[in-house]
Amino acid sequence: MEEKINLNQQDGVSTEIEKKVKFKTELKPDDWLCIACNKKITSDKERFEYNNQSEFQFVNPGGFYFDIITFESADGCFEVGEPTLDNTWFEGHKWSFAICSRCSNHLGWKYSGKYFFYGLIKERIIKGVALFN
Repeated sequence: MEEKINLNQQDGVSTEIEKKVKFKTELKPDDWLCIACNKKITSDKERFEYNNQSEFQFVNPGGFYFDIITFESADGCFEVGEPTLDNTWFEGHKWSFAICSRCSNHLGWKYSGKYFFYGLIKERIIKGVALFN
């Protein structure tokens, strides 16, 4: 009976290793992931330049600082809230919350106006390459 338990334990380890290998082979180094759950959110090829830049620093009315990166799309997010122009960081662009579709972590904002894009909080996403090192 002890042998059977050891085999089952080995199968469990093997399955866990297979999951990790599959996860890494599906990801690319230029993918951006939710830092809380490792869900793929977007990739570098989706970077969006607003006024010739894709990285910004802002302070919200509550005094919180945010470093954000802008992306044309973020398929790993869903939108929450009614878009508003209140306190927008991008003139003429309404914002709503961008939430991770796996763990519901607030990752940033979805913007709509002349352009449609996402502003994701740099400290809440991680580059896929970090998982390969």
